Amino acid sequence: MNRLFFIAFSITLMVASVSARADNLRDDDWSFNFFNDSRLAVTQINTMNRNGKWSRNWLRTRMDRGTGLTLSFYDKSDNRCEVRTYVKFTDGSFYDEVIDYCGIAIVRVTNRELTTE
Repeated sequence: MNRLFFIAFSITLMVASVSARADNLRDDDWSFNFFNDSRLAVTQINTMNRNGKWSRNWLRTRMDRGTGLTLSFYDKSDNRCEVRTYVKFTDGSFYDEVIDYCGIAIVRVTNRELTTE
């Protein structure tokens, strides 16, 4: 019984920790969690720089389905909220959308859409 309580308590703490981390990221316009909830691996994430050129690929290796990362913009002097974002999958399909990063904590890709929270 004590072991079951400990497991339930640990899970509750983990959920609360993730929730608190998401709330903290809402206050930080430079950082966000990126979740790949699609059926494919993500091979590339790029954002449009202020100079109109694409950034380098944010990923060092492909991002398998069902995984997540915390990512941060490195140029703190870039105060744009809306940033064109490109996400490419292993089959060549992609999203190319403008995302408003201010006040969000999560960018999520699925088979059907790219969403923010």
